[in-house]
Amino acid sequence: MSDLKSRPKLLQEDNAVNCKVCDAPFKTLQDCLAHELLKHTIKPQKKLRKCLDAVTKLFASEQIQSERRQLQSLLVQTKSGQHMRAVVGFYAGNCNALANCFAQVRKSIQKQMQGKVKVFPFGSLVTGLALKDSDIDLYLEQVDTTSSCMTHRQLFNRTHNFLRRSDCFSDVFAIRHARVPIIRCKHVMSGLSIDISMTSPNSTHNSRFVAELLNRDVRLRELFLFLKIWAKKLKIIGSGSMTSYCLITLIIYQLQQLRYLPSIKQLQSRCPVQDIFGINYAFCLQNVRPLPASLTTFDLVTSFFELYSHMDFEKKVLSPYLGHELNVETAFSVPGNFPEYEAQMMAMQRANGEQPEQFQSQRCVCVQDPFELQHNVGQSISQTNLCYLHQCLVLAAQACKDTKLKSTPAKFYDYLLFGLAENLMQEQRLEHLQPAKLRKQVQQIMATPADAATAKPSVAEPTDPPDAATVQSAATASVSVKPTDDKVSSSSPVENGAPLMHVHTLTPTNNDLKSLRADFLSKKRNAKKTIYYYWVECYVDAIKDILSNIYALNMKQIDSNAPSTSDTLPRHITWLISTSLDTWSSRNFQRTSKQSFFAQQLQQTIEFSKTRSQNPSYAISLSGRFSLVISPDYKELRLELQPMPGDDLALQRQSPLTKFFKSLKNMLCNYNFREKVISLQYER
Repeated sequence: MSDLKSRPKLLQEDNAVNCKVCDAPFKTLQDCLAHELLKHTIKPQKKLRKCLDAVTKLFASEQIQSERRQLQSLLVQTKSGQHMRAVVGFYAGNCNALANCFAQVRKSIQKQMQGKVKVFPFGSLVTGLALKDSDIDLYLEQVDTTSSCMTHRQLFNRTHNFLRRSDCFSDVFAIRHARVPIIRCKHVMSGLSIDISMTSPNSTHNSRFVAELLNRDVRLRELFLFLKIWAKKLKIIGSGSMTSYCLITLIIYQLQQLRYLPSIKQLQSRCPVQDIFGINYAFCLQNVRPLPASLTTFDLVTSFFELYSHMDFEKKVLSPYLGHELNVETAFSVPGNFPEYEAQMMAMQRANGEQPEQFQSQRCVCVQDPFELQHNVGQSISQTNLCYLHQCLVLAAQACKDTKLKSTPAKFYDYLLFGLAENLMQEQRLEHLQPAKLRKQVQQIMATPADAATAKPSVAEPTDPPDAATVQSAATASVSVKPTDDKVSSSSPVENGAPLMHVHTLTPTNNDLKSLRADFLSKKRNAKKTIYYYWVECYVDAIKDILSNIYALNMKQIDSNAPSTSDTLPRHITWLISTSLDTWSSRNFQRTSKQSFFAQQLQQTIEFSKTRSQNPSYAISLSGRFSLVISPDYKELRLELQPMPGDDLALQRQSPLTKFFKSLKNMLCNYNFREKVISLQYER
């Protein structure tokens, strides 16, 4: 376990250090830090800390802790050699329930469309990789392909209108501007979420390939399912980061590197072309050799972590079609380097009548779709996500080599699914405790001229960094201190964890500051405070007005750090908030030119009070603690919403507190800051 508690590839016996972002090797820690400051912005590291903080707070929730205890209890009772299968079974979804829901939805849509469309499933329903929280993905294909058929837009609008009118579906929402526009809704009877697309059949063919591949060997299905569970639990897969299909593609590429699966080009060489809008989706798996009998699913999982923990994603294009990597700088920019890609682009242009979008090679991660060669399935992964992914892969690879940890399977799988993120968060805290002397050495290296770098230094060698154990003990002591103020403690405390709350942070935009300068400071010649102070003051007043007037909440101030002078804002303000009427559901945040945004929202509140007060559907019981925390430089305003003591379920997804907080964030995103600035000058 000792190697799992140390920073990935930090100071080893030979003092070699690897960059956390690009994995480049360096002889000393100072050289590595200097490289990170030069080549990698600090911003992703700050975002990474926020990402880890969000994950650890999620893990601290009672729901996740209960799930963790259930899994541990199951693994303790599991027979030797069956633990990975037990984990997969614990999280796997009910494919029969998904299939029954699909049959009902298909019947309903085809009946409404009078047989003009066919409904095809794709995604986890077809591949068998459904988890308990998986949704259903559908593709609508028109039966009539003549010139008199509906356009994609007409079919999209007609389907959207039907779903909104139908009693079988709820929460219907159209996402029109995505790469593949979809309609998202919920099936009322089963409660399952559904995504419907009608512009691209590519996903149906990709899913068919994955399904046939997994049907060849149960070990492949366990491999794909376990890695999907691992990535989902650590939030590697999620909105704005890696997609499930990107992970599937990475596993396919891994199998090719292990020589267990030929390239897609080889699989297409001995079968007829299946052309779909210029893309060949043909393949034949009959001649693929079976996996070795001695190979275990754990061996495949270990090789995945080992392969990608050393992968330089930023310099390579991973191509399952070719079965090997390409140089990201020359693969698509130099004509003739990738003739199959160029041929497919021309075929797609002939089939669709327009130039297809080029492969997005200017991204942190470049993973080519196995069939659609111009699609980068890893394009949604940001620099922060890549850094987080790399550190998770490194720790997972180390865990798979730790004999002592593997000897206790319950602890091993608990570490992979939960403890790994906690370990990363601890490392981030350790980095904050690096002494000022070490940071000064980095600054000296940064200031050293390039020509002096090659000369032999005349000064003594820099002092070695402090022992990791010493720093870790200091960090542990710092983290384990309990809050002295009972008012700040969590209503659902978790041992050594942060209070459970909803948090939203506001920072001044350029437009905010321009409005302050033009409409307030230019007319207030005797302003003695910084522009950021007045920005915070405007927002504090606006938020109080929004809570008390627009949302009609009962507010009682219970905590306020008293300022040193009467004309200075307190740093921390807390109110007890409560209400019995839902004034946020179905609220419209779209601005109009006829009246101010605040007046428009106030008018909606008046209407809600009249129409909803006698409607039991809008009767709720909301109570909590709402706090405003102002940073010392007035450049940040943090909103915190905590439940009342003993209310352990108040922060669930469908709870009144959560819905209210989401509405408040939408309100602040659409709020016209200039309106408050103009009103502020008349209030003074």
